[in-house]
Amino acid sequence: MNEEDYLPISYLNDFLFCERRAALHLLEGIWRDNQYTLEGTFAHRNVDVEANRKRGQKRQVTGMWVVSHRLGLIGRCDLVEFLEAVPAAEPSPSANPAPPNPVPYPVDFKRGKKRRWDNDEVQLCAQAICLEEMLGTSIPAGAIFHIKSQHRQEVVFDDELRAKTESAAVRLAKLLANKQTPTAKYHAKCRGCSLFEWCMPKALRPRATAKRYLETILEPE
Repeated sequence: MNEEDYLPISYLNDFLFCERRAALHLLEGIWRDNQYTLEGTFAHRNVDVEANRKRGQKRQVTGMWVVSHRLGLIGRCDLVEFLEAVPAAEPSPSANPAPPNPVPYPVDFKRGKKRRWDNDEVQLCAQAICLEEMLGTSIPAGAIFHIKSQHRQEVVFDDELRAKTESAAVRLAKLLANKQTPTAKYHAKCRGCSLFEWCMPKALRPRATAKRYLETILEPE
């Protein structure tokens, strides 16, 4: 795979939310903002700036680009904290060991509380997998920071989450290689999608009629 064909990490979340939505974005170049996408963009205005700061016993890096050649993923981490590792045992007085390497701790920023359709843990895990490949280390956990509540939710990168993340990356690559946009299927989560009016999932439901569809879109919110 050529590096220009690598997939954005953020689209793993998009893909697991709706495969059709991911195809409309990546295959057909269709993008429309709504309240949620604009709030997300505004909330990331600080962490999108590349910076490297030392705070106490940790180093904080924002806007850090990461890549996994194995999975063909590329993206930018909102924040990576490098925490000092604790030695497993006290060294002997005569020893002169090298200082332990800092342990990366990725933190992904989200505008509000988690919704049941979100797959934020997969997006964060993909960042960790990229960092592991780049730095030759193991990352046990990271966190999702909810900006409105100022609350951190720790995420453990266990085998189940890693398998889900890698499967999503393979399936997304296959979707794009096939170059076919999936048919719309209406779901309750569709109402929160910025492409709802363009996608028109209700119009393609079985037994849907033009009369009923027009009645639906003219109903007051």
